[in-house]
Amino acid sequence: MKKIYLVILCLSISFSSLCEEGYTFQELYKIEVELEDTDSYSINRGMGMALGQLMVNLSGFSEINKDEAIRKAISDPEGYVSEYRLSSFGEKIIGAFTFNGELVRKLLSDNNLPLWIGIKPKVLLFLPCKSQFNYLTSEQGFLTQHNQLCTQTKKNLEKKASSRNIIFIEPSLDLTDLMYIDLYQPKLDNNFLDKIARRYGLSDWIICYIKDKFGVLSDQPNCISPISSLKSFSLDQTVEIIANELSKDFQLNVNPHINTKVNLLFSGIDRYSDLVFLEDIIKSNALVISYSLISILGATASYELNIKGKKSDLEKLMNVNPLLVNQFNTQDVLGLEYFFKGNRE
Repeated sequence: MKKIYLVILCLSISFSSLCEEGYTFQELYKIEVELEDTDSYSINRGMGMALGQLMVNLSGFSEINKDEAIRKAISDPEGYVSEYRLSSFGEKIIGAFTFNGELVRKLLSDNNLPLWIGIKPKVLLFLPCKSQFNYLTSEQGFLTQHNQLCTQTKKNLEKKASSRNIIFIEPSLDLTDLMYIDLYQPKLDNNFLDKIARRYGLSDWIICYIKDKFGVLSDQPNCISPISSLKSFSLDQTVEIIANELSKDFQLNVNPHINTKVNLLFSGIDRYSDLVFLEDIIKSNALVISYSLISILGATASYELNIKGKKSDLEKLMNVNPLLVNQFNTQDVLGLEYFFKGNRE
């Protein structure tokens, strides 16, 4: 089966902060896991655990390790590792495994499995425990336990979200936000959270509680979200449901047996260096088999591309580039049009 290596070019040092989203396309990946011992069996087992974690990160799909090909790779992971190092942290033994980026991406593409394209979905996070300023009790022990549990819940959410490439955004709770939240009158959570999410330009939210249905503090927070059909699940389960659902919009699953011709237009070209820059973008996209410049008219250049996969596959990759703005021209079913914001240094 043909190789499909998906590469996004971080175009200049000035955009290095945006290249964090190029994690999926790195040359090497470093994953750290805790080992039981320093013998070869423990090291190999840790190596497999690290590869399994990397597969979830790269695919955006928590069930990816149930695939037969991935299970086989996890049971014999050494061929994907470039190097590993052992270190100790107190009584813990930490294995740091560095994986070959091309090989692990090939493992996914050769088995027609999804690949996360590098965009982290943003979700509104609301923790009522941070907004409850008034209590019926002034008992210091309860307040201390409440605050500690609230803080730990936030840390757990951030850690879990980071492992699944989600960014949680908390509301500022300024006067505008508080207009939507009545801390003294019960109302449906989804009513005010829908409004607050829209205010922050978000379409999805999650709310987590540190009290059970009887109002007792619990170290097992429960969360709900529209994505989980407003049903209550554990913190970990809810984040997994959200990650699996939202990652569908940011996954690429290329059929290497399909070839497609695509008309690609770039507008916003001011100078010859812009044209060279844009051709570098085309060359760096591994879906492109061949391309040719058709015409240049004013500030617009037209190309014809022969690509692996479908037009939608190419569109997903092009949309990740921070220098391009999709014009969503639907007049040409085989065409894509982008405005080039440019490398205006």
